Amino acid sequence: MSDERRVPITLRMPRALLDNLKAQADLRSHSMNAEIVQRLEESVYLSLSAHALEEGEELTDNERSLVRMWRAMNEGERLALRAVAERLADKADPGGAA
Repeated sequence: MSDERRVPITLRMPRALLDNLKAQADLRSHSMNAEIVQRLEESVYLSLSAHALEEGEELTDNERSLVRMWRAMNEGERLALRAVAERLADKADPGGAA
């Protein structure tokens, strides 16, 4: 059964960017798809977060603490934490696949 939350796309990019992404994916031992999705998610999240902060939304103490911890982590730790958080979010989503 396919995951309806994920859809295939065709993406065109400069060869140098593709080569760079491939090298980064290889260093992290994951697929090109995982590398691209992770980078896009981070970019969109950071953009939305920056916009929310510009609109005057303040971070709570817990959110500031999470940001400090995130910044102190290495890339491997961040990937592991994201994987756990995504699993927890999937469990919490009543409309998601179990």
